[in-house]
Amino acid sequence: MALASKSLTTPKAFVAGSKPVAIRPRLQVSCKASNEGAARRDVLLAGAAAAATLLQSSPAAAATREMAVSSLSTFQKAAQRTAFQTAAEGALKPLFKAEDATGLLALMLHDAATYDAETKTGGYDGSILINSEELNRPENAYLKPLAARVKEAKAAVDAAVDPKGEKISYADLLVLATKVATTQAWKAVKMQKTQTTSGGEIITTVYGTEWPVRLGRVDSAAAGAAGRLPAADAPVAEITAFMGKLGVKEGSAGAGPFTPKPPFWERPTFFIWPAAAKDPAAEEARFAAEDPANFAGVKRDMDRSRGTLTRTDYEVEFINTFTKLAAMGATFNPDAYLHTETTLQLKF
Repeated sequence: MALASKSLTTPKAFVAGSKPVAIRPRLQVSCKASNEGAARRDVLLAGAAAAATLLQSSPAAAATREMAVSSLSTFQKAAQRTAFQTAAEGALKPLFKAEDATGLLALMLHDAATYDAETKTGGYDGSILINSEELNRPENAYLKPLAARVKEAKAAVDAAVDPKGEKISYADLLVLATKVATTQAWKAVKMQKTQTTSGGEIITTVYGTEWPVRLGRVDSAAAGAAGRLPAADAPVAEITAFMGKLGVKEGSAGAGPFTPKPPFWERPTFFIWPAAAKDPAAEEARFAAEDPANFAGVKRDMDRSRGTLTRTDYEVEFINTFTKLAAMGATFNPDAYLHTETTLQLKF
């Protein structure tokens, strides 16, 4: 078995000689064997062992440097984002429970509902947590204690994530808090349907619905426009009309069977508005009673899915609608939470 001339890569492989090359802390070995029957694992271990031997015998041959964010590979960036989100959600889980889910979603909805597609102002930007004028509006008054808890939770998240990266934005913080509380609510329902705790854990973990979250939202301290959100007890027709226009420019909706639906047509509205109400079940019943043509069938579909053990159809559709809400008028920084990486240079 012989190692190829290219053995350790980050992102380029080293070549025996005098030039130093960078190696990530997570050592990557890229090699090949002259013996076709040699196990790939053995070859990789041999390459790693060669580097380790060099470090032990000649520490002076190693030096570290910081790799700039612009030089990170796609895989490195993905790993950093995953680590950030995992740490952030881990810090939030002890702080928010199932009973917080509706209020957290209401904070998101009330923030996003200020979006004006004509002027591209307002929207989901964390301003409801930052601007006291927006939070003090009558429709948000009952949410102030929960908003204070979210703001307090920021310190816990900032302490949990990699200190080399940025601190979490309030907009992203609220998204993750809502996800954490909602998934705990879903888990509680599933646990009640299983005969054993272990069975419930399997259903919620192995067969749980994947919930991807895009992070990097940029906060704004400017309050969104006042007076846009319908009252909680407004007629269903008024709520439906408002949601149908959210994120849509005047005159752009068009007409006809092949015209794309607005982001929050009747079905998505039914997944978000009642879920953000103080009593979601009662609000769903009100929607179905006041407008059975649009909502009775949706409620029937939701109830059927929620009656199953995995609740997959309901959860997938809720997550898709949630994702649209969390992006309504939002500005994203593609490099948010990325940071430099310490690399190891070896000189041969």
